Amino acid sequence: MKRVKIIANPNSGRGAALGKILELIELMSHDKYEIELLFTHEEGDGKNFAANYTGEDFIICSGGDGTVNEVVNGIYLSKRDTPLAILQSGTVNDFANAQGLPTSPFKFYQMIKNYHIKTIDLGLAGDRAFINVAAGGMLTEIAYTVSAEKKASLGNMAYYLEGARELLEKRIFKYQKSINLKVKSDEIDESVDSLLFLITNSTSVGGFKRMSPFADVSDGYLDVLIFKRIKISDAPELFASLMGGKHIDHNKVIYLKTKNISIESDEEVTIDVDGEKTSTLPMNFKVLENRLKIIVP
Repeated sequence: MKRVKIIANPNSGRGAALGKILELIELMSHDKYEIELLFTHEEGDGKNFAANYTGEDFIICSGGDGTVNEVVNGIYLSKRDTPLAILQSGTVNDFANAQGLPTSPFKFYQMIKNYHIKTIDLGLAGDRAFINVAAGGMLTEIAYTVSAEKKASLGNMAYYLEGARELLEKRIFKYQKSINLKVKSDEIDESVDSLLFLITNSTSVGGFKRMSPFADVSDGYLDVLIFKRIKISDAPELFASLMGGKHIDHNKVIYLKTKNISIESDEEVTIDVDGEKTSTLPMNFKVLENRLKIIVP
């Protein structure tokens, strides 16, 4: 009999997580699973539940990117190799979508029964692990300005719409000051006048499925994108290339793979880790190779 711990955010996806979990438990009840069900209600619950080992053979996390990040950090801090299965039920679900993880409880149930394990890398932003992305600048501002209602009703489109508004109104038409970054790694050592930067582990960020088109969760590297300040005339071309994953060749984008990179700025820049606010620059980012086991189709 396998013992499984289910950690779920009941409010994720306008309550979709709760319905999915109940359907999954009904399916699992026909097999020999011993189930511990825990609901998150406040910040830190997911991390604490995952870090507290109660004999589980694997963990199921149901929620959005933020809930997944908490559970990942709990597993990371516990220094155990407990496999994780992600049942997506949030708004964007970048990592789960990039890995082709099932969205329906029945297909998810089939996945955990087959129990195929894949070992992947994690990123580390300061002292906080991330499974998908750490970011600073415009993209994080977009995420915080999109209302919960708009995210729930529009999904990924909310990020596209709010992103366009933010870029055109604040960063270009109003000539809001960009961020001066000092970036240092084995691959780069320079100052960049930047709109935003992304430290990615997988391909999808903010609903853009090919944000880091060459990212691989098991290659031992983080993929770094730094978007330089652009002129009004650059915007249409950059947006078009972004939709097709061709932006990494644009002259206003720096793209590289690295194992370790430090970023600092004279300004206060808040870092977003898998959709959740963490501390500010300066910060060091590094890859944690082969650090997490996930259950995949």
